[in-house]
Amino acid sequence: MPITLTINFLDIKWVCLYVFIIIALASGKGFSQEDPLITESDNKFVKKLRRKVPRPKFFILEYIFLKNVHVNATSPELGESSSNIRINERYALKLRAPIILKPKYTFLGGFNLKKELFDFENSQGVESAYYNVLDRRILSSVGVSLILKKDISEKKFMYAFWNGTLNSDNISFSEIVNQLKTTIVFIFVKNVNPVTQIGYGGAFGYIFGGPSVFPVFIYNQTYSEMLNVEMMLPKSAKLRYTFSPEMYLMLIAEVNGASYFLKDATVEGINRVTFQRSAFTVKTSFEREIYDWIWFGVTAGYNLPINLYVAEPRKRRKDAIITLDADPSFIFEFSIFAVVPKNIFYKKAKSR
Repeated sequence: MPITLTINFLDIKWVCLYVFIIIALASGKGFSQEDPLITESDNKFVKKLRRKVPRPKFFILEYIFLKNVHVNATSPELGESSSNIRINERYALKLRAPIILKPKYTFLGGFNLKKELFDFENSQGVESAYYNVLDRRILSSVGVSLILKKDISEKKFMYAFWNGTLNSDNISFSEIVNQLKTTIVFIFVKNVNPVTQIGYGGAFGYIFGGPSVFPVFIYNQTYSEMLNVEMMLPKSAKLRYTFSPEMYLMLIAEVNGASYFLKDATVEGINRVTFQRSAFTVKTSFEREIYDWIWFGVTAGYNLPINLYVAEPRKRRKDAIITLDADPSFIFEFSIFAVVPKNIFYKKAKSR
């Protein structure tokens, strides 16, 4: 019989998410430091802005963790249950490189490798086997991505993104149908003026944990040499303050999620299940140059879980075998990354 756990914070989470989307739509770049867009212009102000645009990242190492996350559970069969996620650790390696670079056509490729681990304390009120489906189980994700930007006219361009990953606790091609997770984004963007962009499109992905199709809205606005907003809704919104071309401070709100096929787990007699997680996160990030193309980043924020459940493959939350109710918690991130060297990036910007 499926286990049902209470969701005390569900209403609060969705209210926060909707408020975030409304505020973002009302205010005013959905492309991050990894995908800078520089509009051609002879305007002196715009030329000065080019010196402040973050250089593209092509190598990234990340370490993210949450600690002491309280989890509540109730079940008609097992009764009351509570435990703590002692730590949830996430490691990531990301590579990105150009495949084709032309004035009106850009094609990039990428490689991603991620590892995730949940470490539970001993549960109270039920047997510890209740959490063994996730406890100390290494969840892996390995995949590739393709990014296309193509000019349609003088003021319009098309942006497409595809990402395919194998996500599991035991990656193997024999289970490729269950392990393969795909993200597709397709957007049309218009340069309203040299400092404003708007766009719209659609996406398929796992930002809410399970697979979903949703509309995508872009609104990018540069207010000054120091302040700009980058939005790709409902995925993310970023307010960036530029101290200098070598130092940035960002306020970020985003929805993120993941889905893993658990090949070596058995739950309620079912030995093929998936684990889905998603959360809404608000965080502050500081990035600083160490030496020319080598940078580091430090991030701290607050994580509000949206979905956290185990289900059979291709089943949704309503069909979950286990549904966890995790409390909000602080989240921390450390990263070191490489960007395009100054002499290459600024030479290209100056030639525009």
